[in-house]
Amino acid sequence: MIYEFSFSNFRSYRKEATIDFSAKPISEFENSLICGNGTNLLPVCVIYGPNGGGKSGVLMAIKSLQNIVLSPLIQLEFMKRKNEQLADVSLDEFKKNISNKNDEAVFYKWDDEGISKPIEYSILYQVQNYKYRYELKIKKDMIYEENLYIEDDKGEFDAIFERDEEGVYLCDELSSVDIENMNESLTLLSYIGMFKNIEKIDNALRFFYSIQTIDFDRPTRDRTIFVKSIERDKNRILNVIQSMGIDIADIRIEYDEEGHVEEIYTKHRLENGDLKELEFSEESSGTRKIFSILPVILAGIDKGRFFVIDELDAKLHPVLLQRIIELFTNPELNVNKAQMLFTSHDMTTMNNKVFRRDEIWFSAINGHDESVLYSLVDFRKENGKKTRNDEIYSKQYLEGRYGADPYLKRIVNWEVKE
Repeated sequence: MIYEFSFSNFRSYRKEATIDFSAKPISEFENSLICGNGTNLLPVCVIYGPNGGGKSGVLMAIKSLQNIVLSPLIQLEFMKRKNEQLADVSLDEFKKNISNKNDEAVFYKWDDEGISKPIEYSILYQVQNYKYRYELKIKKDMIYEENLYIEDDKGEFDAIFERDEEGVYLCDELSSVDIENMNESLTLLSYIGMFKNIEKIDNALRFFYSIQTIDFDRPTRDRTIFVKSIERDKNRILNVIQSMGIDIADIRIEYDEEGHVEEIYTKHRLENGDLKELEFSEESSGTRKIFSILPVILAGIDKGRFFVIDELDAKLHPVLLQRIIELFTNPELNVNKAQMLFTSHDMTTMNNKVFRRDEIWFSAINGHDESVLYSLVDFRKENGKKTRNDEIYSKQYLEGRYGADPYLKRIVNWEVKE
């Protein structure tokens, strides 16, 4: 489970930005909250804002940190499977060469300071009964600072390891870890995870494996996942699809002689009771999208994953979008405490029937050419008052009352920015 994530000097974010999943003390959808270690957590957070305002940047920062931590372990696993390649490479040599190298320069570029400063990440999360804080500062693929802390019985955080340019501190449990051959661009968390079996480290890494990114630009992959899910769990998927109001009664997969998928058909029940088939490609883009993401979401909810989804609303009817959100906010469905962070432009779900005020976030460029991130529950209007939960959020947003003005008001009024 995630509590909060902070980052700075990343893409359009110069100063520190924080997305907070800790529930505020407001009496809205309290039964949907997830119980953490002494804190109630939000099952979902949604980010609204204009194009270019930094919404996707928040998600990209999370995925960037995940990649930095996990890519060395993935490289190692790949190399283990290539035994013939490892035959001539010593383990010490491999340790020196493996890294988290990321060629994309994602620092803040609108001033001259971004290139000279490290990108900073900080994440607070829980795995099983362990609550961790992981901090990382990285510049040009070199680790400037890295810390991992774990919460003790008194609610205080003890250092598992601390690392900066001056040296490395390891707790007693890590005293046997040899760091002499560690590549300076490799995170210590990844390094220990690759070569030692230490419960606290393995649990700390487990969260990063639980982050599930969903995108919609890989139809071949989506088709493969869809077919495997239908073969394994067709009744459940159909039940959820039908509960969303989609009138698909059955699905048929046609295979060729070699067992490869030749065609997928959906079956619709007509008013006279007859079943008629359509090729899957003939379904609407929204229906195809639901079928591509629903099996992944259902499997992830079963495992309590943390989902990161950009533009979840694209091509989806608002009712379908709301049904997906309800998979997370309904405690009877989300028994394993899955969470979701997503971006959206959909105004119909921006209301007090779908979200708590602390679940609604905005991202926009301020007057200093940098993105800022803030929640509806903390936002104060020009009169100094906070937003009440009986207001029409979408209307006030479109009027620019929340600062993340999507520019629609100016267009409607035929106003031209000088």
